[in-house]
Amino acid sequence: MCCLCREVSIETGVNVVVCPPLPWLREASRAGSVVYAQHTDPIEPGATTGFHSLDMIKAAGGSGTLINHSEHRLGLWEIEYIVEKSRNKGMRSVVCADTPRTVAAVSALRPDMVAIEPPELIGRGVSVSKAKPEVITESVESIRSINRTVLIIAGAGITTADDVRKAGELGAQGALVASAVVKSDRQRKLIGEMAGALTD
Repeated sequence: MCCLCREVSIETGVNVVVCPPLPWLREASRAGSVVYAQHTDPIEPGATTGFHSLDMIKAAGGSGTLINHSEHRLGLWEIEYIVEKSRNKGMRSVVCADTPRTVAAVSALRPDMVAIEPPELIGRGVSVSKAKPEVITESVESIRSINRTVLIIAGAGITTADDVRKAGELGAQGALVASAVVKSDRQRKLIGEMAGALTD
């Protein structure tokens, strides 16, 4: 899939980032994809068995990280720590948040991107852009009142190019997708359609 994402990125000019499980990070990076970790722990290298630091992720070829995904929540101080450390190490940060209020709080930490992602819609095949469009519009409004530069991404239930297009109409600048692409038997076509929807 990494090669497919790279191909689509080159063809469309849309940044397509892959977030593989940690054991596949180096392989994905070597395939030429832009690679972010699915999670990072707020730690420094040392006695940290079982944890993953930004240094490990960078050494494996990662250039950024997801933070606070609904399946791996963190406290606000932990999010702030990882965002700041990412910035200091020249890595990108994508902070996930579930409500307009939480989105506003994390955007104040100045991550590179904020992903709006109501957890009840993740993997359900019903997109946030259609089921809860107000979550996107209210989040965009909240973010822009605090941070004018952060990129806004919509996630949760996005399965089609139309879902991505609708999210863009509501103010999102990108999409966070997983199961729709991973489970698809036409991955290349779907990734291309979704990237194309961002350029429409």
